[in-house]
Amino acid sequence: LFKQAPRAWNAKFTRYLPALGFVSSHSDPSLFVKHDGPNVVILLLYVDDIIITGSSSTLVQSVIDDLGQVFDMKDIGQLTYFLGLEVSYQSNGDLFVNQAKYARDLLKRAGMETCKPSITPCKPHCHVLTTDGTLLPDPTMFRSLVGALQYLTFTRPDLAYA
Repeated sequence: LFKQAPRAWNAKFTRYLPALGFVSSHSDPSLFVKHDGPNVVILLLYVDDIIITGSSSTLVQSVIDDLGQVFDMKDIGQLTYFLGLEVSYQSNGDLFVNQAKYARDLLKRAGMETCKPSITPCKPHCHVLTTDGTLLPDPTMFRSLVGALQYLTFTRPDLAYA
């Protein structure tokens, strides 16, 4: 019963959004868009975390208020960290996203926090050894690290080609 609670909450939440004028994205089922004249509100749902942004702060606040009447929600303010992405705001209004903390945390999980930084992973034309390295004692940890590295290269494709 409790294993299905997040799924049930997600289903209820996504069923309610059209009543507020949101349309689900065809390419990402967790992304919802609401158009109101020249204004737009974008809502991203990840499990029970929600990011709401838009072209009109009044319209965004209206959506937050409407959702708060139906769902128990907590507004934690301006976005600073989400799914391994650090978000900072520049004085000129620009948004800067980086993953330095995520990468440092990943190095720590792998026991490599003191490793020497490198501009590229290896020199051009290097030869990869085919010998086995030291196995991690916990296969689950290995899979977790591989998944985290994959996520990092999906969100930072420049790393995949460094």
